[in-house]
Amino acid sequence: MSADEVWAVWRRLLAQLPMWRMPQEWFFSPSIYTLVRLDMVSGLLRNRSTRRILEVLAPLAPVELRRIHALAALNNRRHEVISRWMALGFVTLPASAALTLSELAPAALASVTASRGLATWYFVLGYAGAVVACYLLLAWRARQLLTIVELAFIRRGVSLQGDDGGAPSEPIAQPLGA
Repeated sequence: MSADEVWAVWRRLLAQLPMWRMPQEWFFSPSIYTLVRLDMVSGLLRNRSTRRILEVLAPLAPVELRRIHALAALNNRRHEVISRWMALGFVTLPASAALTLSELAPAALASVTASRGLATWYFVLGYAGAVVACYLLLAWRARQLLTIVELAFIRRGVSLQGDDGGAPSEPIAQPLGA
């Protein structure tokens, strides 16, 4: 499988988990009702998005599936790191700035609050909260994709490692980006 073909499969996988569909999946997907039980995998198998992703992955050979898994794992790690930094930045920095201003120049903070009103502060907090929530939801989606790719390994009886049980039998042969 060439690098272009890997990217084509990757784009088809991403198309199965759009952000706009998340609110519907929170309330109406079969897997949401398994979040209160011990078994959180069976419901995932009943999700329409999971079935579509498994269909995209079905024709791939184990070595190709490992390449997609490596890409999904990399994507998941990046999303986790970026969402943590975004949450840290959007929550900690404004709070630290407001606390510092309240200690160094309480009159300045009071005048800004009085002149702008609390609605402005609520808007800023709401906007920052929405940005953080978006990044956290994207990280959730990245983890969901990685989980479904791993589920494909289990369903097909394919080891995540290579034939020797150690490192993958064939590393990524071609660069994935150019």
